[in-house]
Amino acid sequence: MKISIRDLQEEQNSITCQLSPQELGLESEGADFSKPVEVELVLRKSEDSFYCTGQAKTDVRLECSRCLEPYLYSLETKLDFYVRVEKDRIKIEYQDQAEPLVFPGNQIFSIDNLIKEAILLNLPLKPLCSENCKGLCSVCGTNLNISSCNCKKEKLDPRWEKLRNLKKG
Repeated sequence: MKISIRDLQEEQNSITCQLSPQELGLESEGADFSKPVEVELVLRKSEDSFYCTGQAKTDVRLECSRCLEPYLYSLETKLDFYVRVEKDRIKIEYQDQAEPLVFPGNQIFSIDNLIKEAILLNLPLKPLCSENCKGLCSVCGTNLNISSCNCKKEKLDPRWEKLRNLKKG
């Protein structure tokens, strides 16, 4: 998403757009971004800088880490950054980033990497189709959300058998 400083003449500017997952480079293992990313952004002008807030929304198909079934996850993330316009460059500072993004010598900047990073950082580390997902049987592999199995669950590692005997004695 490219933004031109020349187009931002008002005190407050609103931008909405849809970006394809391919434009943002969101091809990721274990995540299928099939819908476009909807971006809503408000830029507030203050002297030589802009304070930008907004959100990015999309749906992503993930695989549950317990039962391995695919499910649809609605992702919504906040965008919050500053754009500083200097004589010969544009600086973008965001989220306690040590090094700002710098766009030298022009009045156009891109926030695609900011959007991509915000989306990837808000993907769940351990995706779950539901909080009470029962997962797979560790013995036979049956999806315990769909059916139950008659497997004996208490398999003890033989290395711990001597400790078990001490407890009995």
